[in-house]
Amino acid sequence: MGGPLPKAVRLWGSGGYGIWVSDTLGPAVPYLPVDHGNGTFNHGYVRLKGVPGAAAGIPEAQDWKELQAFLETVNASGSPIKSVGCEKAYFPGEEGMPPVKLGSYLDVVFTEVALNDRPENLLMLATCLARAVEGCENWWADVSFALQRMRVLASAKSPWGPEVSIKNYGRSEDEARKFWGVTLARLGMSVAKLPVDFHYVG
Repeated sequence: MGGPLPKAVRLWGSGGYGIWVSDTLGPAVPYLPVDHGNGTFNHGYVRLKGVPGAAAGIPEAQDWKELQAFLETVNASGSPIKSVGCEKAYFPGEEGMPPVKLGSYLDVVFTEVALNDRPENLLMLATCLARAVEGCENWWADVSFALQRMRVLASAKSPWGPEVSIKNYGRSEDEARKFWGVTLARLGMSVAKLPVDFHYVG
């Protein structure tokens, strides 16, 4: 399969979280800064892997200690994965939900490039992370792990990468951010437990 599916496929889900195969392509890594012309700006790829404290220097994470801590865990030298993109923003909550939504995403790949050519590795990773947010609807969270074809990943032949999408709701921005911090902390603890040689064997 050389491109995205014509329609997203839900592989598994329960409550507020699920695992999907995406109908969109992931980023081309590395990538340059882009001004979208609508008030939004992609700041470009910054390598954080194995560089302690680097997460505090990227614009997307400045003044967001929760995101900095999560990025530091993902990109620690002993972690089997690394981040290749992230963003977050506040939005109005949908009908039937609290009035404020904090939406965010994090694109990750395996540090060992060849592991990204086998989607079973990414599915195993998504499954492990999903366990960390079981019952997340109880703190107004919606978390999805979307396996997506990467446009380009340097040195990989046919790479995949999961996009972790995290939405948390609240009655105010502060409350939504507080619950979002809970979600990130749980995911971070799960990442910290992964062995550096984590991959599917079979």
